[in-house]
Amino acid sequence: MRRNDIPRTVLTFALGAGIGAVVALLLAPKAGEELRDDIVDSVNDGVNQIRSTGKDLRRRAQKVVDVAKDHVQDALDAGDRAYSQAKNA
Repeated sequence: MRRNDIPRTVLTFALGAGIGAVVALLLAPKAGEELRDDIVDSVNDGVNQIRSTGKDLRRRAQKVVDVAKDHVQDALDAGDRAYSQAKNA
């Protein structure tokens, strides 16, 4: 699995788990109000899980961007030094 596919895979899994939970609750023999409460709780849990996963992915992406910025800055600095040395030689 490529890294670009990870967010989509996590989202697909979370969505499938949420749908499965709702279907299981609908098929369970419970009273209407109790069933609706269970559905609301399950949906809220799924939303919280997706938010948590999104925050984690955002943090990871920011780390990758920060590392890339550092590499670009290092390359620019090396280029400036090489240009200055070539200009003075």
